[in-house]
Amino acid sequence: MAISRAEVLSQARAAGERLIREWIQPLAGGPSAAGDWAVALAGSGATGYRDAASRLDLLVAGPTAGVDELRRRLAARSGRRGPGTCHKLPAWAGGGKLVLLSWDELEAEAGAVTEAGVALLASAEPLYDPQGRVRGVLDRLFPLPASWYRQRIAERYRCVRRRTASIAWNLRRAQAFAFLASFVEWLDHVLHLCLYADGQPPVERKWLLQAAMRTSLGRELRADLYDLFSRLGEVATLGGSYDPKENRLYNAIAGVHGRLAVALRDRGLLEEREDPE
Repeated sequence: MAISRAEVLSQARAAGERLIREWIQPLAGGPSAAGDWAVALAGSGATGYRDAASRLDLLVAGPTAGVDELRRRLAARSGRRGPGTCHKLPAWAGGGKLVLLSWDELEAEAGAVTEAGVALLASAEPLYDPQGRVRGVLDRLFPLPASWYRQRIAERYRCVRRRTASIAWNLRRAQAFAFLASFVEWLDHVLHLCLYADGQPPVERKWLLQAAMRTSLGRELRADLYDLFSRLGEVATLGGSYDPKENRLYNAIAGVHGRLAVALRDRGLLEEREDPE
C-alpha cells in the first residue's frame, strides 16, 4: 500500500530532527553549532517507491571530525556501493539505512558527478538543513546537463556490446553460470540506457527494472524483455544449441540489443560506429 509523500516527509522530518539532537550530536562528541549537521530523506521514500513495508532511509552530512567519530563508533553495513558509509538507524528512527558523509565528501561527490553519487542525491529531500547547504549542493548539481547523459549512454552501450559478445562465448562453451552473470550485467546496462535516453538519473539497483519500464524506451522494449525473462528456464538446456546463431536465448538477447540500437539511433543518441555488428 502506497503512502502519501506528504505523510512520508512529515514522519521523516520529525525523525531527522530528533536524530540530530538525541543520537548524532551525542555520539559525535556533544552539541555543535546550528548548521553543522543536516539530514535529507533518501531511499524509497525520496524516490516514490515507498510502501507500508519500507523502512526510513536518511542521509546525514556533517563536519569531518564529527563524521569520523561516528564512523569509529557505529558499525558499518557491508556491501555499500555508493558514496559515504552506510549504517543502521535506531529503531525509533525507522531502523533503515543511514548514509553518512562529511561536508567535504558531499561537495566532492557533487563535483565528480558519478553514477553512484547521482543515484544517491538525485531524489534526496532536505529535511533538516538550517543553512541550506544540502539544498545548495543539490541545486548546483541538478538538473544534469545533456552531455552527462550522452557520455553515460556511449559508455553503457559499449558495455552492452561487450556483454552480448560475452554471452555468445558463454553459450558456445556451455558455461551456464557464467552466462547468468553476464546476463545480469547486460540487463543492468540496458535498463540504465532506458533511463538515460529519457534524461532520467539512475536509481538504486533494487528499483532499476521498475523505473526503467516507466520510460519511453522501456515501454518499447518491455514486451521483448519480459519474453526474454520467460525464456531463462532454457539456461538448463543452454538455449538448445552451442551455436549462437541457432541459440534461442542468444537470439532473444540479440533481438533486444538490436531494437535498443534502433531506438537510440532514432533518438539521435547513438553514433553509427556504435551500431551492433
